[in-house]
Amino acid sequence: MMEKRISKEGLTPLFEKIGEKLKFGITAYLFGGGAMCFRNQKPSTKDVDLVFVSQKDCADFSSVLVGLGFKPPESIGEEYVRMEASNILQNNGVRVDLFAMTVCNALELSPNMTKRSELLRQFGKLNIKLISNEDIVLFKGITDRTDDTDDIAAIITTSKINWQTVLKECKLQSRNRQWFGSLLAKFYDLKEKHKIDVPIVRELDKLYKAYIIKIHYEKKLKLGLKKEDAIEELRKEGFTKLELKNSGIIT
Repeated sequence: MMEKRISKEGLTPLFEKIGEKLKFGITAYLFGGGAMCFRNQKPSTKDVDLVFVSQKDCADFSSVLVGLGFKPPESIGEEYVRMEASNILQNNGVRVDLFAMTVCNALELSPNMTKRSELLRQFGKLNIKLISNEDIVLFKGITDRTDDTDDIAAIITTSKINWQTVLKECKLQSRNRQWFGSLLAKFYDLKEKHKIDVPIVRELDKLYKAYIIKIHYEKKLKLGLKKEDAIEELRKEGFTKLELKNSGIIT
């Protein structure tokens, strides 16, 4: 079945039905196009993205959707397969992507994200909170869905973004897996496609270069080079003294 788009007018009665059917209170964090709809940043969305603080909440929410007639879709695009949702359910063309704690096998629903979220409304036993604009920009900045760059542009042009919040969360989320390069590439696309300049691009570029330098440096050490020789090789490859300093390799 072809996916159809759903507006906030369509989402509201769906959340009301779910809230009526839930046995226990659940808080669901709405991000992506769904949150954008309720902020009037876009008229409709082709999928509803929700993230929960636990697997149990996600499973309970899924059970209610199944009871309302939602089923797993027969097939989904590769870009959605890579998102690795905990569950994907669809009914009459409306698709809901559910995540437990981690989105796209990448970004976690961090304590700071939950604090920045805002309550949309309580629908019976269901609390829907909107993920902040800053965190939606970050989520969309590290995925590769075709509409994400356009969505980021829509958020930026309709809202005031605290870019230092985006940068700080990206740093925190990059402890186990580096996201500077992905976010930087998305912002370059944003500049090319929408002529929008993001003020943290220079700092992201610096962080990404520092990461790349560390990777090169560690590889050289594994090959048996001494620290001084590895640094000299990096200098020969074109990395400046300042870049090596920013990476923490030299002081």
